[in-house]
Amino acid sequence: MKSTTHFLIVDDYSTIRTLVRGQLNSFGFEFITECQNVDEAIRFLESGPEKPVEFIISDWNMPGKTGLEFLGWVRSSEGHKKLPFLMLTTENEKAKVLAAISAGASNFLFKPWDEEELAGKLQLCWKKHHP
Repeated sequence: MKSTTHFLIVDDYSTIRTLVRGQLNSFGFEFITECQNVDEAIRFLESGPEKPVEFIISDWNMPGKTGLEFLGWVRSSEGHKKLPFLMLTTENEKAKVLAAISAGASNFLFKPWDEEELAGKLQLCWKKHHP
């Protein structure tokens, strides 16, 4: 990953978005867009941002559409289907994790996490999509 990688953070809690942004900033990433729900994220992606999104970090449980539904949209979208997609979640039931893996999640970050965990997951996701 380069410091110019454009991240999209999708979470209904501003404190989580701020935490993820701060950790990404501490790793040297500056291009970060935040959305508070899936519909906003889809509108943003469909708008064709000037700098294309290269990595998605999304919460699973949100009001309205879930992160799993967003993942399904991303994986079925021609322009975005190959993006690394890191799912933030408190969901640790085996069946739910398997459902997200089947839907194309690149990896999971279980809440709460620390900076080292996020850094490791970012690298795993990136390598999975950029061998």
